Amino acid sequence: MRYDRVQTTCDVAAEMRDGVKLYADIYKPETAEKVPVLLLRTPYDKSTAQTCVYLDTMWYARYGYMVVVQDCRGRYRSEGEFYPYKYETADSEDTIKWAASLPGSNGEVAMYGFSYPGSVQLLAASNKLPQLKTIMPAMTGCNFYEPWTYEGGSLTQGFIQSWTLSLARDTALRAGDVAGMKRILGVLGQYNSMAYATPLNALFEEIKSYVPYYFDWVEHDTYDDYWKKIAVQERYDDISLPVLHVGGWYDIFISGTIKNFIALRELQKNDPKRGRQKLLIGPWHHVPWQPKVGCVYFGSEAENIVDLVQLKWLDQQMRSTDQTNSSTVSSADADPDVSVFILGANKWAHFDSWPPTSAKQMNLFLHSGGRANATAGDGMLSTKSPESEPWDSFIYDPTFPVPSSGGHGCCFEDMLPMGACDQSSNQMRNDVLVYSTPPLAADLTVAGAVSVLIYASTTAVDTDFTAVLSEVDAGGRAINVCNGIARASRCAVPKEEYVKSSGGSAGAIDDILLASRRFKTGDAKRVLSGEKVYAIEIHLGWIAAMFREGHRIRLEISSSNFPHYERNTNTGNRFADLSEFKTARQIIFHDKDHPSALYLQVL
Repeated sequence: MRYDRVQTTCDVAAEMRDGVKLYADIYKPETAEKVPVLLLRTPYDKSTAQTCVYLDTMWYARYGYMVVVQDCRGRYRSEGEFYPYKYETADSEDTIKWAASLPGSNGEVAMYGFSYPGSVQLLAASNKLPQLKTIMPAMTGCNFYEPWTYEGGSLTQGFIQSWTLSLARDTALRAGDVAGMKRILGVLGQYNSMAYATPLNALFEEIKSYVPYYFDWVEHDTYDDYWKKIAVQERYDDISLPVLHVGGWYDIFISGTIKNFIALRELQKNDPKRGRQKLLIGPWHHVPWQPKVGCVYFGSEAENIVDLVQLKWLDQQMRSTDQTNSSTVSSADADPDVSVFILGANKWAHFDSWPPTSAKQMNLFLHSGGRANATAGDGMLSTKSPESEPWDSFIYDPTFPVPSSGGHGCCFEDMLPMGACDQSSNQMRNDVLVYSTPPLAADLTVAGAVSVLIYASTTAVDTDFTAVLSEVDAGGRAINVCNGIARASRCAVPKEEYVKSSGGSAGAIDDILLASRRFKTGDAKRVLSGEKVYAIEIHLGWIAAMFREGHRIRLEISSSNFPHYERNTNTGNRFADLSEFKTARQIIFHDKDHPSALYLQVL
């Protein structure tokens, strides 16, 4: 069913329970029949409706949906104060009831949107409204602490600071501060270099009144009640409708997307009435969703098919069989519960669950003769357990951090490093330890969680350890697959204590992230001692990638990935100025008593 004409009505007011009016644009197919509502609530300007990744709202309206796009509270046309996440649950409830009662609506509502609007949907679903039939959150997290504002205990500085600046533009303009808005845009345009400003909050002191929430986020650097009361993962029991989860392997929120799917699907398996859960993951980064991601072209199979998949999902959930649209979706979506793009193989694969039940753990242990520094060193990865081996060491200088090169960053490639990029330059640095397998004798497909366990010591009272997994071709080009970080004061456990509590394993694959035992409310931050060896788990998230025959698997270990993550000052004070930064000597042990290893899930 397709309609040739669509009516557009702009700036339609919906009054919230406290009297604040939020404004929406409505796109309705010209028909006497009542149709379902497709709602998008966004802080990014309703007039654009996230068309940086989705097709125009008219496209959905043409297929028989009344599309309603609303500015969130305090954004663009809507009234009120904008404080991220704070009002979205209540405002979504009021908006859904309003949208369901619009003239021409059949009383049923679905929602879509990516990033912040993705989390808005999940919070809305926890209201258990009968009018809301399904949601389609894309590229979003399971809470706003990790992996959103923090990862491994470290601030996701590049994303959080650039996002805060972009949010501040509209706030300054609404305040009539045109000059302030221009200054913000100027900083945003040069952010990659401006990120070096110290102390950590230096960029925001002049615009503090526009972004008070940023200072709250920096203050709340543990998963405390501030984060818990707005966390999606704390509301899983209340989300009982069909959900289409969409993610990208190079997206900053990929682990949260997968966490949402796994948790809600487990609940649905125990109670099928809760509604089907479906997962679709492409090779994409946060935006755009296209075949070229960073420096790698993943082929025609990697084209953006999300709109087609969403239309098919909407028809399944919102219409009777004789009302569905006859849209064609590529082999990317044969309609299994899980469809993921295999990097390297550059094709889609379908599974009944995630992680795949057929995936088995492979341990690749770190080895060297004591000089794993850079690609010229002697670092190796092998399934053979280490025996007696010398340790590796490097000096971490926070005034000269390892620059970010691709990765699961956010949000725009021309502003911050993100996606698939050659790591060769970083891997030539002596403050980067490099461990590689020999050329593979056959293709190897990794599908599941990736984590690293290192045994380390440091001369700092606090420091970070970073990891990047990459595939190295015959020409030496090393393309990153996933990355992670661990702040030692939050994640390091004395070796003896770690072995006693976990038997020395890297942990279960479902403990890959997200409010795990590393991030308990009230946990004290550990002051490190140079006399101790610590076990440190670095979680790199999830991936599906084929490492080709003749290529190498490579792991790099260092202490910075900037500005993706904030620099650890090595002083125990995150807000130290540049003159106060200290260097640290980092030692990585890999012997019989300290079996540092890379943990993969392999098909």
